[in-house]
Amino acid sequence: MSSTTKPTIVLVHGAWHGSWCWRFQIPTLEALGYVVEAVDLPCVSGVAGITQFDDAAHVRSVVEAQISMGKRVVVLAHSYGGPIASAAIKGLADKGVLGMVALCAYIFPGGMDQGAAIRDIGGLPYVTWDVPSEGLFLANDPRSLFFPPDAPADRTDWAVPQLRPQSMAANTGIVPPQAWQDDSYTGRLGYIKCTADVVLPIAQQDGMVAGAGGQEKWVIRTLEGSGHSPFLSRPHEVAAAFQEIVNEFEAKL
Repeated sequence: MSSTTKPTIVLVHGAWHGSWCWRFQIPTLEALGYVVEAVDLPCVSGVAGITQFDDAAHVRSVVEAQISMGKRVVVLAHSYGGPIASAAIKGLADKGVLGMVALCAYIFPGGMDQGAAIRDIGGLPYVTWDVPSEGLFLANDPRSLFFPPDAPADRTDWAVPQLRPQSMAANTGIVPPQAWQDDSYTGRLGYIKCTADVVLPIAQQDGMVAGAGGQEKWVIRTLEGSGHSPFLSRPHEVAAAFQEIVNEFEAKL
């Protein structure tokens, strides 16, 4: 049975970003009646050595604080934030977490060695390691990577200077245990695909979703022609897709 009270949304940003990136997304979600909490992950604090486990623990503390106040929670996670959010909600499916929605986000299995996977593909050509200092890294050309083809120029100009160095350990370490691999979240997982994404091409998005259970496990929506930053380019479409997914979560209760 669904609840008449909308869940609180916890927003989890991707690599190099921060809670600031949701500036245009938050009002569209609030207009639909949601309460929104946006986190800042430790991995972009400028401290080398921060891992996915650290980021997941931080998100979990925010989720558990909401649950302790009697709130139900849905986590909306972008890009790198996918595995972080999935780790953060593990074991909380019957304790107040309604589900998770991944926004053009990575889906990785728990225990995966990301460093080994990166080495196997010959590295990441779009990043510079150990810059601006040892243990941190940056995207080489974020303007061409994160925002084409549909982010408005003025919003891109606003976003680029706010990107921050990322802890290398967060992207080259072990993936924490993942909630999406638990049967308890089947049907309470959502994925919003972006067909013109440069960072995470649509074929990779499709492959990850298929490998993680496909439509049997995930509620899927697609933003045609959207790049990697739909929270800047298409916040109203993201909000509409999110609400459709959450309504399907609710119908399964």
